[in-house]
Amino acid sequence: MNPNSDGTDIRRLIGRALVPYSERPDAAGVARLVDELITAGEALHAEVAAVTADRRTERAGSALAEWSYFVDAGPAGRGDHANWNHARTLARILRNLASALGEQPSRAR
Repeated sequence: MNPNSDGTDIRRLIGRALVPYSERPDAAGVARLVDELITAGEALHAEVAAVTADRRTERAGSALAEWSYFVDAGPAGRGDHANWNHARTLARILRNLASALGEQPSRAR
């Protein structure tokens, strides 16, 4: 995924994961969604991590730590439901990373 400079692609990706349970994709779709979330998240994680720690917001620092933990930990359990919950957790953290990055320009760099 090549996110647009205005974040449209990331918002759409997050939106795909944060639909009601009844609208979740099949198992293969969830697996693809997790892969897309991780790909987009790793790029965004690198951007947020590039902001020096003394200029990084607390929210950004928390999102960085959460992202690393949940990507490394993987789904909490087995099966479709665990994978779907994992995708939704990654989407929420990705949303926090995107918001944290958006907050950075207003702060002195």
